[in-house]
Amino acid sequence: LGLCVSRHPVFFLTVPAVLTITFGLSALNRFQPEGDLERLVAPSHSLAKIERSLASSLFPLDQSKSQLYSDLHTPGRYGRVILLSPPGDNILLQAEGILQT
Repeated sequence: LGLCVSRHPVFFLTVPAVLTITFGLSALNRFQPEGDLERLVAPSHSLAKIERSLASSLFPLDQSKSQLYSDLHTPGRYGRVILLSPPGDNILLQAEGILQT
């Protein structure tokens, strides 16, 4: 096998590359990127999806065309907390007391 490969290097370099490109492009054209994070993360019949559909049916958002594009997205449940300490202190030592209040 090695002797055959060494006698015909162009064939064994170009044919696998052409086959890889051909099959790769034909197979990868069928895939579409998924942009819905909830579909990627949550199982299809999870309690979170059921509760979200219930909440959106009870409290519908006004999704008119006159609003901004950013207003059409449903807000997620997250928040940010920025903790600052006085100069010279360590916020990590005080974090337990701050987070409990």
